[in-house]
Amino acid sequence: MSAPRQPSLPLLRLEVVQAYYGLAHVLQGVSMEVRSGELVALLGRNGAGKTTTLRAIMGLVAVRSGRIDCGGENVVGLATERIARFGIGYVSEDRRMFPGLTVRENVRLAALGASLPRDEQEPALQRVLEVFPALERHLDLDASRLSGGQQQMVAIGRALICGTRLLLVDEPTQGLAPNLAVEIARTLRAVAETGVGVLLVEQNSQMALQLADRAYALDQGVIVGGGSADELRESPKVLEQYLKL
Repeated sequence: MSAPRQPSLPLLRLEVVQAYYGLAHVLQGVSMEVRSGELVALLGRNGAGKTTTLRAIMGLVAVRSGRIDCGGENVVGLATERIARFGIGYVSEDRRMFPGLTVRENVRLAALGASLPRDEQEPALQRVLEVFPALERHLDLDASRLSGGQQQMVAIGRALICGTRLLLVDEPTQGLAPNLAVEIARTLRAVAETGVGVLLVEQNSQMALQLADRAYALDQGVIVGGGSADELRESPKVLEQYLKL
């Protein structure tokens, strides 16, 4: 009889992370994990520390103690560029289109920033279009002049262009029309089903809990609930006290 299969290491694991903005102690012992092929939602009110968690993972805020393991290696203290090389794509809340550059040029810059060889750049662009076919007719338009939903597609596409294993996404549906929000949500679900781990920060907790495999609730820098999305949906305390559902 064959030995039981051991569970794979998480793509991402935070262990008792303490993070600061200046003197402000924002994350106060956050522990969580994301595995390959799962979509994990990080939920909470405005100011709970959700965006700070993503920025701490990417080395953009000061982590005073704790571990952030990517593929089993502690990345605390590493430069953002080195952290990205672990196969982490980060989509910030503001989307950050390069003004005056086309969609094609925005994607190409992301490929250059990741040191993707020239002969791999066009296939990488085609992979983005497989995820977001609606972008094909906008490739030669100024990305900064696209709608919010189209810009979000570009931002996620840029993050996925270089073989991303883990995708961090901050408020992807904020300000979008409901139909576009649903399209972005379905795309993130589809990305997870390809084997990519997705950590989603989303203000729309109801939608996120429908989308996610697992979820964590964050309040004032502390994890106050966690488990399967179904478990959080059935927790009146978490829903009413921390998520306002």
